[in-house]
Amino acid sequence: MKKLMYRLQYLVLFPMILGLLLISSCEKEDTNNEPVEIVDTKEVSEKSFPLDPDLREPNIPRPGYNAPCVVRLSYLSFLRRCPENSGVMNYWINILNSQGFDDMTKGFVTSNEASVKWNSQYNSYLSRNGLSSNQVDKLIYITYRGMLLREPDVTGGIGWTNLLYDKGLKKVLNGVANSQEFRNRLANISTECTNAANQCTY
Repeated sequence: MKKLMYRLQYLVLFPMILGLLLISSCEKEDTNNEPVEIVDTKEVSEKSFPLDPDLREPNIPRPGYNAPCVVRLSYLSFLRRCPENSGVMNYWINILNSQGFDDMTKGFVTSNEASVKWNSQYNSYLSRNGLSSNQVDKLIYITYRGMLLREPDVTGGIGWTNLLYDKGLKKVLNGVANSQEFRNRLANISTECTNAANQCTY
């Protein structure tokens, strides 16, 4: 009787074990047949923090996009409005010509007006991405909006924030200005200059 019981146990257990093995092998097959997501590495690399950013002061303005164009575009990109009069235009043109692009841009990025204008979007960006202001600083958010015309990707935002805390805002502005993405914007700057001149009185 005992031998019969042992045999029955084996007869019940063996198909169960065999069934479990078949199920697990099927699950592995299913996961292997899932479509592979194709990642555009060119796009990802352009939107990520560069491994070795060029922090030298960029040569801006150059022929093709003059000082008034640079100042107008800074107003439109950072503050989302035109310069109010020729006096402020001349003030920023003087800073651009005498102190350089990074000093002029720093003035826009750190302005109270830019901070207030982008505050709601910045807080929404942090919330959507589960980030703190220590991970992506507001100055980095404003820099991206004004220079690259978009929100920071998380990797880039964190990378530039770390550089901000380590080397300061001017080095960040130089690095972003020398990035491939900003160079791509400069390649089409004549169109932006024409549109800005048509849009703004000053």
